[in-house]
Amino acid sequence: MKPTVGSRGVVRLHFSNFFGTAPITIGAVHIGRQTTGAGVTGDTGVTFGGAASVTIAAGGFATSDNVNLTFAYGDILSVTEYVSGSWASLTAHAQGVNVVTNYVTAAGAGDQTQDVAGTAFKYTTFNTFLLDRVDVLGDYKETIAAFGSSTTDGYQSGRDQHMTYPEQLAAALHAAGHDDIAVANVGIYGTTVLGTGATAGVNRFVRDVAALPGVTSVIDYLGANDLRTDCITAASLIDGKQNLIAQAHTAGLRIIEGITAPSTFCGAQNPSGFGTRFAQGSGEEAQRFLLNTWQTSTQPSSVNGTTVQPPASDGTIDFATALADPSNTSYLLPAYDSGDDIHPNASGYGVMAATVPLSLF
Repeated sequence: MKPTVGSRGVVRLHFSNFFGTAPITIGAVHIGRQTTGAGVTGDTGVTFGGAASVTIAAGGFATSDNVNLTFAYGDILSVTEYVSGSWASLTAHAQGVNVVTNYVTAAGAGDQTQDVAGTAFKYTTFNTFLLDRVDVLGDYKETIAAFGSSTTDGYQSGRDQHMTYPEQLAAALHAAGHDDIAVANVGIYGTTVLGTGATAGVNRFVRDVAALPGVTSVIDYLGANDLRTDCITAASLIDGKQNLIAQAHTAGLRIIEGITAPSTFCGAQNPSGFGTRFAQGSGEEAQRFLLNTWQTSTQPSSVNGTTVQPPASDGTIDFATALADPSNTSYLLPAYDSGDDIHPNASGYGVMAATVPLSLF
């Protein structure tokens, strides 16, 4: 993982068994700076209440003691875990292809957390197991939470290139002299605003965003999957967006709406030229235009025959105009398209980051 700010010498680790059905014992944890592959330098042991191991109840969380660790902005940190005993499943963050490589040992390899050469870690995965976040402690101004799904998470941003839009936003802040502003990537692949599950935005906002230490602002870029996969109407999605805005304000946070960029909607994807896509402003694609128009509205309006109130958000960021092909705003500009007509490539993520006015923070 790549912290979005430089260290002040102390970090703290959080682990989650939120989706677990039984207790999980982490027998040992080490943290250091990644060298090559699974290699580590500056290896440091992590404790929990003075103990080297911790057991986390099903549905529970664990926080480490403060750890003395110094690193520069741009360093990649490596967190190595030994999960002892047996388990049915591990809570994990699945980032999809071309984001971040993690390394695992063979089953039964035992505690290899002090293998700084990384030779025991023979296999790779795109899952991050149990680790929820790393807090970089010290004198910082604020944390910005980037809330969304796979586009926020960085799908197809380039394997181990750290070119997600939140990371490129952090780089821009750092270059502007703001190493005191962190950017927390709170994107989860495939998630929606609406739904009854624990990963739906309306259900995870408090847990994943409001609970972050030092968070002051949220960039909400969640909702494309509601339109694309669940075929939700704009009016229904607007209800969910208003719910998120209300939760943010209840928590004392500013929330800034990201305008939804072109994608494939309601199952209309056709990777071979996208020939089945709806025409601009008609069919299911019209739902995105209705949503985007609402996000910048200042008066009540009628959406899908329902009267909706204007958003009470604290501003907008026009990702749609930044990424769209000017000749047909239902399509991503080819130079920014990763190839699936859904996710930007690294350049597209850079354009997203550049669209965020640093003066907001």
